[in-house]
Amino acid sequence: MKATAISALLALMLAIAQVQADVRINQVQFVGSHNSYKQAMSGFYRAVLGLIDADAAKSLDYEHVPLQDQLDLGLRKLELDVFYQPQSLTFPVGHVQVIDMNSHCLTLRACLTEVVQWSDANPQHAPIWISFNAKDQQIDWLPAPTLFDAQAFSTMDDVLEEVMGSRLIRPAAVKAPGASLPNWPTLDEARGKFLLILDEGGAKRETYLNDWRQRPMFTSVGIEHPAAAVMIVNDPIKDFGRIQKLVRGGFMVRTRADANTVEARANDVKRLQAALASGAQAVSTDYYMPINPFGNNYRVWLASGERCNPVSAPPQCRQADIEP
Repeated sequence: MKATAISALLALMLAIAQVQADVRINQVQFVGSHNSYKQAMSGFYRAVLGLIDADAAKSLDYEHVPLQDQLDLGLRKLELDVFYQPQSLTFPVGHVQVIDMNSHCLTLRACLTEVVQWSDANPQHAPIWISFNAKDQQIDWLPAPTLFDAQAFSTMDDVLEEVMGSRLIRPAAVKAPGASLPNWPTLDEARGKFLLILDEGGAKRETYLNDWRQRPMFTSVGIEHPAAAVMIVNDPIKDFGRIQKLVRGGFMVRTRADANTVEARANDVKRLQAALASGAQAVSTDYYMPINPFGNNYRVWLASGERCNPVSAPPQCRQADIEP
């Protein structure tokens, strides 16, 4: 082969390698779990709630395997609901105070420690999202939880930093001052790392947005906000076009393939199909296992764990570029 042909071939190989190396974390898609910590409700509370509100009881009738098992299966998005106990400076993990608090890990610190231990054993994993709901809703007949204020969020940040600080993809690193679009790291740069999101709106979100550049968690805000990078858009059917526009614009989006057990009970995949086609990077579900409790085939699953994003991936993206 002539020297010029060899040079051309080497240049082509180098260009291909560069494309592969430059696949960014917003250019892949993956499945995650909703309320990832959750075990089944206790039979007593399930029966009582069923008498009071049968639909509410049905909506809570789901459960998950332990966090490390979910990660072993290939899930790369977890969700934790945390309450605040100022007396002990701890954050219990659960869904509804008293009646739906059965969890695979009892506190925020315990959950994060389990995930970090899994990460240590699998250091080349794709980045893992963890989103958080700050639970302080008052519900009739149940104890009123402590409200999340600035001190609560500061204490929560301390836990996140202590357990995961060196492993985080941070808002300040992704949104440079004055930048309208986020600058995401490549998949290879982000291996072994975590992206944390506060899934809240209203006063809680505004409180957390103070000094957002010093915070460990992203927040879901409009594209006009300087912190805009990660969006929570839960309905991929109603907001299909919006999600695609956000993804094409460089933002990262979490959506839901199912909610309140409705789609799984009916084996209805319309929402699932919309979620995947929308390009939302993180697609949450309660049904990633091969079988579900309803005796049908409903399952949300990517056999490869992550795949090239159908909306934002470069044309040259291949599965081999994603797998470590």
